[in-house]
Amino acid sequence: MTMPRNWQAVVDGLSDVGKLVHLAARWDAFDVEAKRGSILRDMRAAYNDEMNIQARNAGCGDKLGRMREGSPALPQLRDRAQIHAESIVNTFNYDLAIAIAHIRQAVPTANRYTYVARLRPWYESRAAWKDGQIANMVEGDARTFAQQDFTEVNRLRGMGTARLEPRTAVCPICQGWIERGDVPLRVAMANPAKWHVGCIHEWQIFYGKLQEGVCETLWMGE
Repeated sequence: MTMPRNWQAVVDGLSDVGKLVHLAARWDAFDVEAKRGSILRDMRAAYNDEMNIQARNAGCGDKLGRMREGSPALPQLRDRAQIHAESIVNTFNYDLAIAIAHIRQAVPTANRYTYVARLRPWYESRAAWKDGQIANMVEGDARTFAQQDFTEVNRLRGMGTARLEPRTAVCPICQGWIERGDVPLRVAMANPAKWHVGCIHEWQIFYGKLQEGVCETLWMGE
C-alpha cells in the first residue's frame, strides 16, 4: 500500500495568500464522512451485483446478492469505504496544494481572486477524469471483495479457473497475468486485480460443475 501524499509539506512552502486559499478550498473531516457514506452505498450495490454475477457463473442464476445490515461482510466494506474516503480527500488536498504552487509560479503577484479564477477550471478539468477513476477504483474493490467472499465462504476456491479480462494491457503486471491465460481460481483469488491506479482489469471466473443442491445453500452476503 502506498503512503499518502503529504499535502501539508507542500502548503508550508506556499505564500501566505496561497495558504489561505488552500485553507478555504481544501476538504476536511466532513468531506471524508460524506464521501464515506456515498462510497459505501456504491460499494454495497457493486458487491451485490458481483454476487449475482458469480452465482450465474456457477449455474445458480436465481440467487441474488443480499448484503444487508447485520451481514458479516458489511463491517469490512465499511472499513474499505473509510480508507477510500480518506485517500480521496488527502489526494485532493495534495493536488490542490500543487495547483496553487503552480499558479504562484506563473503569477508571482497573484491575489486570492487570481487563485480562485484559475482554480475553477483546474477543479473542473480534474473532476472530468478523476471522478471516473475513483468510481472505477471503488467499484473494482467491491467486486474483488465479493468474488473473494463468494468463493471463500461457499468453499469454491478449488472448483474453477479464472482469466484476466480484457485481454490487452500496458502494465507489465497485467500483461504477465494475461499471458498466463487461465489460472486456478485459488491463485486468482490470492492475487486480486487492480494492481495500479486506473486499472481496468478484472478476473473472469469459470466454476466447475457444482454438486447437486449446492445452489440452494449458496451464501450470498446475507
